[in-house]
Amino acid sequence: MSLLKFIRNIRLRQKLLLSYVIVIFLPTIVLGLYAYQSSKASLKSQVQQSADNEARKLALEISYRLLRQDVSMKSIVFHPALLDLMSNPDQDLYAQFKTLNDKIEPIFFNLMYMVGDMTEIMLYSENRQSELGNFITPSSAVKDKDWYEATKSSESTKWWFEDGELFATRVIRDIDLQIVSAELYVRFDYNKIFGDFIGKMNEGRGIIITDQKNQPVLTEHAPQMDDVQLQSLSRSGTSKASLGGESYLVINKDIPQTDWVLHYLVSDDQYNTGIRNILSATGIIVLICMVFLSIIIFLFSETLLRGIEKLNTKMKMVEDGDLTVVVSTNSKDEIGQLTDRFGSMLKQINQLISEVYQTKVTQKSAELKALQAQINPHFLYNSLSLINSKALRIDAQEISDLVNNLSSYYRTTLNKGKQIIAIQDEWTNVQAYIHIQLAMHNSRFDVEFDADDKVFQFEMIHLILQPIVENAIMHGIDLKREGRGKLILRASLDGEDIVFVVEDNGVGMEPYMIARILEHESSGYGIKNVQERLQLLFGSQYGINIHSQPGIGTSVIVRIPQYRHIREEDS
Repeated sequence: MSLLKFIRNIRLRQKLLLSYVIVIFLPTIVLGLYAYQSSKASLKSQVQQSADNEARKLALEISYRLLRQDVSMKSIVFHPALLDLMSNPDQDLYAQFKTLNDKIEPIFFNLMYMVGDMTEIMLYSENRQSELGNFITPSSAVKDKDWYEATKSSESTKWWFEDGELFATRVIRDIDLQIVSAELYVRFDYNKIFGDFIGKMNEGRGIIITDQKNQPVLTEHAPQMDDVQLQSLSRSGTSKASLGGESYLVINKDIPQTDWVLHYLVSDDQYNTGIRNILSATGIIVLICMVFLSIIIFLFSETLLRGIEKLNTKMKMVEDGDLTVVVSTNSKDEIGQLTDRFGSMLKQINQLISEVYQTKVTQKSAELKALQAQINPHFLYNSLSLINSKALRIDAQEISDLVNNLSSYYRTTLNKGKQIIAIQDEWTNVQAYIHIQLAMHNSRFDVEFDADDKVFQFEMIHLILQPIVENAIMHGIDLKREGRGKLILRASLDGEDIVFVVEDNGVGMEPYMIARILEHESSGYGIKNVQERLQLLFGSQYGINIHSQPGIGTSVIVRIPQYRHIREEDS
């Protein structure tokens, strides 16, 4: 609401400017931002797609190079002579050396010295206790290595990078392929495997190859990272990383044939430059549009406001009391028409002022007369007091009692216009009302009052009990055809509540009548009205409960909290 009030109170020129900003400038800026964001997203997508393609190519290239070495290792692992030698460690030693020298070692030397990628080949035998030739040694020498158990549990080539050494391992099974007879260990020339990638990455891009433990195998054009940063690198999909104080887009690709992951790094600066260019172009276009629109807005607003300001000046003169001002214009647009109509209205206002003034004077006079005609409560009390004194003079005690009860009833009923009354006064009020009713009924029914004095220290809503008593007499006792009627009033404490009971032995009611009394308005001051007043002040858990049996009687229970009204003079 405060925003609406602010908008209502600002000047028309400011409202126009605000509306122009909202209707013209804001959409222009939003469209500019949308174009910028779309171009930014497109550029980012292109950079990411390009990086993804390059990362895929690199991963496949590395996989291809390692696959070539895997082929060489398979030629060793499945060589018949080697399988026979590894499967029969107990055969004649001379025959073993001959097989080794004639058939196996030439292959190893050829792979190491002619191919050139392999720098060391070693067979770790599970069945030997001593070395055999240049390439066979017991597996006990490497059982404490991390790669040993992992190799034995795998059927494929495992690639490793430890202590600056690049090597691969693979199991060799016996000739029946049942049990592991040895582990093949091949160390490679790191530079010959990865040399083509070193120093060849474009500016702003880099690669990190990590093994299964997230330890680096190859790092090129990438910032220095500690173990925590390495462990935080994702092993799949695309992610963001902050490395060396710079932000990077990271494309993660599994390298086939290995447990390694290629992390392709693209610095945010790669597309930030393009984004800045897009932002500059978008800003210039938006600025040109806003300058052009500002000129048009100025011309239109000045034309519109000039007529309004002149009309406003004339209206201010009228407001200051000058009703003789002449209001007219030569303009034929809507503002001109409004000005002419205001001049015409001003003439009519001058004619109507006297009539309206006279009507107001007449209305106030009528209201004063109506106010003077109201009954003065003090006049009523004094009149009743006079009647009482004259009754006592002629020894008419019954008339005196009736007048006293009537005076007491009206005094508490009026309650000086207040809604809250002391329970003591409300009890006095209903007693006075009952005594009046007894006089009107020639004491044809009995009354019993039973009140706990503790309830009189609290307060309640006034005129609660009287309507209930009135209903008990009129619709209960008065309709009773046999026996003498009886009315009982009780007031007591019930825990934190106060309970009033109005009980009669009248004709009673059917259940549907009880619901109707509580839910529908009735003539006079009805039970529904009392229920609503109680629940409005005290809440829905308080109010009236009615129990009745046809031919036996009715009991109305009123429950209220222990309540004390805090008056203004006491606060």
